[in-house]
Amino acid sequence: MPTEALALGALFIATMSFTPGPANLSLLSVGASIGLGRALPYLAGVWVGGLVVIVAGAAGLGALFLALPEVFLALKFLGFAYICWLAWKLARMGFGGTALEVAPSFWAGVGLHPVNPKAYVQCVMVFSAFVSPDAPYLPQAVILAVLCLVLMMMATSLWGLGGDAIRLFVRDARVMRFVAVAASVLMVASVGAALAI
Repeated sequence: MPTEALALGALFIATMSFTPGPANLSLLSVGASIGLGRALPYLAGVWVGGLVVIVAGAAGLGALFLALPEVFLALKFLGFAYICWLAWKLARMGFGGTALEVAPSFWAGVGLHPVNPKAYVQCVMVFSAFVSPDAPYLPQAVILAVLCLVLMMMATSLWGLGGDAIRLFVRDARVMRFVAVAASVLMVASVGAALAI
C-alpha cells in the first residue's frame, strides 16, 4: 500500500471517526447521564457493532449496495428508525427518574453501527478510494480495517469521557437535560443527513 494512500486514508478515517455521529453522540449522552464507567458494556457493544460494519465493508458490502440500491435504501430507513428510538431513550436519560439508573445494554451498542448509514458510507469510501489496484487487496484491507477499528475505539472512548467530564463538572440539572437532548437531536440529524446521500 503506497504511503500516500495510507496517510490520506488515515486522515479520512480519523475525520469520520471523531466527528459527531450516532455512536459518538450517544456515548456523550450516556457519559453525561450515568458515567462511562457504568456504560462499558454499551461501549464494548458499539465497538463490536463497528467491527461488524468494518469487516462487511472490507468484504465488499459496498458493491452489494451499489448493485442493489433498494437494499441500501431500506437499511437507511430502518436504521433511521432505530437511531430515533435510541435517541429518544438517551434524551430521557437526562431528565432524571428511573431512566438515570439504567445503562444502555451491550446489545443496544452492537445494534448502533450496523443500522447507521454513515458507517457504511465511510466503509465504502475507505475500501474503494484508498486501496491501490497495483497491490494485493487483502493486506491493504487489513491495514485499513485495523485503522478504522482503532480510530473508532479511540473516538467513541473520548466522546464518552467528554460526557463523563460534563457529568462531573456540571451540577445544574437543566444543563444536563440540555446536553442529553442536544446530543440526541444531533444524533438524529447526522443520520438524517446520511439519508440524503
